[in-house]
Amino acid sequence: MSELLTQSEADLRDAASLAVDLAARRGAKARASVHHEGIAKIAVRNGEVETAERSGSQGLGITVFHDSRQGSASTAGFDRAAIERVVEEAMLIAQHVQPDVDADLPASDGLAHTGPAPELYADSPRSPDMLLDAAQVLDRAANEIAACDNRLRAGECVAVATEGLWALATSDGFCRSVQRSNDARWSVMLAQDEGGSTSAFCQSQERRVDALFPPDVLVGRAADRARQALGARTIGSRRCPVLFDPFTAAKLVGELAGALTGHAQYRRMSFLPDPVGRCVSASHLDLSEDPFEPLGLASGGFDSEGIAGSSRAILRQGAVEGLFLSTFSGRKLGMPSTGNADGFYNLRLTSSAASGDWQAMLEMLGTGLVVTEFQGGKTDPASGNWTQAIKGLWVEDGRVVHAVTDVTLASNMPAMLTGIRAVGLDVERQGAIRTGSILIDDMQVGGTA
Repeated sequence: MSELLTQSEADLRDAASLAVDLAARRGAKARASVHHEGIAKIAVRNGEVETAERSGSQGLGITVFHDSRQGSASTAGFDRAAIERVVEEAMLIAQHVQPDVDADLPASDGLAHTGPAPELYADSPRSPDMLLDAAQVLDRAANEIAACDNRLRAGECVAVATEGLWALATSDGFCRSVQRSNDARWSVMLAQDEGGSTSAFCQSQERRVDALFPPDVLVGRAADRARQALGARTIGSRRCPVLFDPFTAAKLVGELAGALTGHAQYRRMSFLPDPVGRCVSASHLDLSEDPFEPLGLASGGFDSEGIAGSSRAILRQGAVEGLFLSTFSGRKLGMPSTGNADGFYNLRLTSSAASGDWQAMLEMLGTGLVVTEFQGGKTDPASGNWTQAIKGLWVEDGRVVHAVTDVTLASNMPAMLTGIRAVGLDVERQGAIRTGSILIDDMQVGGTA
């Protein structure tokens, strides 16, 4: 058993099964989910340990289904008395909920009682000594870079390790569990010149330690971003092409995926209503989903209802082929669940249009704005109207001229999606989403008059 965990998969399966059994004795069907997680974190700055933490969490949640009503409750305890109390609470809540025939467990024959289970745990070293060493290596690299550039100072360098267990049981005899791991490193670099000060960070997150960015790469990227942000100023209002770097581009992909969820569709709160079979973006774009990527950050053999997802196309040549549906939202739309009760699995945006690496994308941009950070804004889910305050870079003839701040971007998500000219080969992963930079032909920039 991992030193970060005090429970086993069998312990969690037993707790979930007991909760479901106790609900059945009260005449209800039920679904119980149990989690247990251990976290260790060490932060170092200038050779000194700033933070050394070890924490954990656990919980059991149950949803009961009785007379077309459902009730949910949760507890942090796994002992029988705690589980009996939480089942009783869920039953009491269900009595006060309006009935809904669509609020029920999925059909048993749709559950992933067996089937592929992608690897989610890597047996990597995660001892406190190893984490301390990792943070110290980052700190030394940061200070070495700062020693060569008097504009820079090293900030916090952090190493984090997480291990967790999750089990799910239902009244239909489904009972499976998974073990997960997550390793993360990040570095903050501070920059200052006569014009002011700024900071930037770089993070790497994987399920195994040896897949993380090397320390010099991680710290080097943070330093480059901090230098690049010095001397920021506003620009005049105008229309121009805009290039979103991979980090901000991932947020655009997330907006697209959010509009294709069953929840947004059945509530008619999507800027892409009734999208299946419709072209909703530039025709050179494809968006794929893969639940079974080994050690993927958003992989899984089944969702929190026990239904497996599938490797599939969401967009093909700009047209929507699939939605992200739970059992409940699927029933509301007259469609089967796609195994996405918890959201989407690993997504990847690709394009058949000409593109290239980061420098090639700057050259394609020509003269225009690069977006490196969102500072606040919103998307209207129904209309798709989109506004964001941003930080970025002003580019002329494919070369960065100066950093940009105090500007806003405004557009409409459907127009942005159809206006995508290229997706870069500079692919990065942000959680569940992989994409390169995204170039949009024309957007409204709000700056000085």
